[in-house]
Amino acid sequence: MKTNIGHILSLAFVFVTVAGAKEESEHKLSEWSLGKTLFGEKVSKGDMDGKVVVIEHWGVRCPPCIAILPHLAKLDKKHREDGLLIIGAESQNHSKADIEPLVKKNKIEYTITSGANGPIEFSGIPRAFVFDVEGNLIFNGNPHEEDFERSIKKALKDVGETESEPEAAATPSNLFEKKSWTNSEGKELNAAVREATDSEVTFVMSGGKVVKYPLAKLSEESQKEIRDALAAKAAE
Repeated sequence: MKTNIGHILSLAFVFVTVAGAKEESEHKLSEWSLGKTLFGEKVSKGDMDGKVVVIEHWGVRCPPCIAILPHLAKLDKKHREDGLLIIGAESQNHSKADIEPLVKKNKIEYTITSGANGPIEFSGIPRAFVFDVEGNLIFNGNPHEEDFERSIKKALKDVGETESEPEAAATPSNLFEKKSWTNSEGKELNAAVREATDSEVTFVMSGGKVVKYPLAKLSEESQKEIRDALAAKAAE
């Protein structure tokens, strides 16, 4: 009986591909480490908790990498308050002086590091890894692919999720009933405030979704209103 070598090799390729995909899907964000922070806020492991995290490897002398920078900057601006954390890992060992013009030109506000290390080997950049709120790897590929942004938007739906509670049940215990707040960028947020501390606000959104939000990221007016309420409560 003739052996179809091509068929066997095809099956072997499929087996290796599926096995590799399964292995990668089991990777966790905790397996990655970041290089030195060059621009933006320094990111700790705690800062990543409960966030949708993107680690994107790029380089100053990589045209496809440069082409995606404006889109990443827009994603960051649009979804940062929703729980997205982007880290641009410059992977060609360029100096801070070489990187700075691109940061300014593309109005990048997300963190730029001198590379990043993880358990998955790859060749070619740009290369992006997307992790969900539980730290599971959910995308591994080129950020120009449609699945890149699709995986981010899908994962963002789980940010701040808790067991759904009827909004009507959150009554006298709320620090504020549902009203309009503004963040530091002027974006409006309609929610009740269940509780607050000097650094964090617990919002109750429509439908009972509970979201933890940094107080410092609210407008000065909203911060003052919440701090005044906390002071009044403490004086009771």
